[in-house]
Amino acid sequence: MSQHAIEDLVEDTIHLVDRSTLDAARRTTLMHALLRLQERYDTSLTWFRLPDILLRHGVLQRLPVATLEDAGLRARALAADAPVWIEHGDAAWYLQVEDGASLLYRQAPLEQPLPLAELFLAVLELAEAEGDAALGNDWYGLLVNGWLDGSLDAADGLPGTLDGLLASPTLSAIRALAARNAFKRRRDAREDLALPRLADELEPGEVEREFALRFFLELKRSTSALLKARDKARERHARISQLIPSLVEQRIGSLLQSAGWRPVVHDTPGEWRWMRDVAGGRQCIWFTQEAALGVLMVQLGLQHPRLLGWERRAPSEDLHALHFQHIAAGFMPDGVRDGKDVGAFGGWTLDPTKNEAQLTAAIDRLVEVLPGLDERYFGFIDRSVPALFGLFGHDVDTLLHLLEEGDENGIVPEHVLFDSPDSLLLAFVFHHLEHGEEGAASALVDRLRSRQQQRRQATPWARDFLAPFLQRWDDGQRDMPMPPVLHALLAGHLRSLEPA
Repeated sequence: MSQHAIEDLVEDTIHLVDRSTLDAARRTTLMHALLRLQERYDTSLTWFRLPDILLRHGVLQRLPVATLEDAGLRARALAADAPVWIEHGDAAWYLQVEDGASLLYRQAPLEQPLPLAELFLAVLELAEAEGDAALGNDWYGLLVNGWLDGSLDAADGLPGTLDGLLASPTLSAIRALAARNAFKRRRDAREDLALPRLADELEPGEVEREFALRFFLELKRSTSALLKARDKARERHARISQLIPSLVEQRIGSLLQSAGWRPVVHDTPGEWRWMRDVAGGRQCIWFTQEAALGVLMVQLGLQHPRLLGWERRAPSEDLHALHFQHIAAGFMPDGVRDGKDVGAFGGWTLDPTKNEAQLTAAIDRLVEVLPGLDERYFGFIDRSVPALFGLFGHDVDTLLHLLEEGDENGIVPEHVLFDSPDSLLLAFVFHHLEHGEEGAASALVDRLRSRQQQRRQATPWARDFLAPFLQRWDDGQRDMPMPPVLHALLAGHLRSLEPA
């Protein structure tokens, strides 16, 4: 979508610069900088909205094709159909026909570009001098939005921290000007120029980003007050960052170990894993702190003995070796699942802005829910797997449809279990083989082969596991292990092993 608001803003500001009392060289520099800034956005070419101004200030160059001394450029221009860009040497020329004459335009080179932070200050000062508060407000909105989305960063003179912002005299001057003019979010401001709402942009645990944003938006607050509040928030965040792991390890860990779970040592920070061996298989529960979301993700997984037998391997402690994995919230009681404790992406709400007593109470409520998952999740899997492998014929197509399309609400039912259609088909293949039904297995292998041939590019799993399986099948082998069950964790693991 073209960002017309920015295009209009640049055009209006070039007119403002043109009529200002700045010296000619300064006006030329500012116009160059305005056009360079505009190049970062999805806008059309502004040159021909105000060519006379740009040509007069030497920002734009115009050359008749017929008089070009560069034979190569002239030949390319004569052979081209206008309007069109022509790349020649280090320059980009725009060919246009006007009154029957072919003309080439380009933005003149500039030896010393103006830093963007200085450009923003300069145009804000011009808008203030002319009394155009709306124009100034729009430029300030563009600045803050650019800083917020990362399109303007430290390389442009816009650091990402409060300390960095305060260290910049240019940005301090911009903030003072914004405060003086009481810039605020305007109802009629267009999207790219509207100042953001602080509440919409705050993320739990992002202290540095939060107070850098407050630098721009809380204009009545002194910088010393911002620093003091930031330091307090840092201390609180550090304290909470230590508290949450302690609560997980002590309160949740004690509960799980008393129920036969053992902790698993690994090197992923902010994650805690426990596993339990049951009847030839292995159950897993793991917790991941997502501070930016303000939640503790609780996930459940299983390596099923029947699938382990088909894969011909022992249980593993690796998460990517799981057969099934789900977010625990989906298996909690309705009153819990729909309550305030379940937050973003089904995580357990642990807002780091809360105090220690509130966070401890939240963990204790989770501890109360966890024992029920033995029956609601692991019991569900135990009951579903034998039944699932009894559903053949038309039912495999029903399961594939549910997996790929969802039910009438677009939701994949829990009883489907598998995340990958290929792994679902493979499970049916091995069930048929186990029961001596090679014809039914071959029909499903044909479907797997067709899916493989339709891929534009093979994934690591399809290349390293499915393709060799299909080749061995075509060679007449039937006594071979099932490829590992594919899901997001395994796909991510395999991608991490790919050469950079």
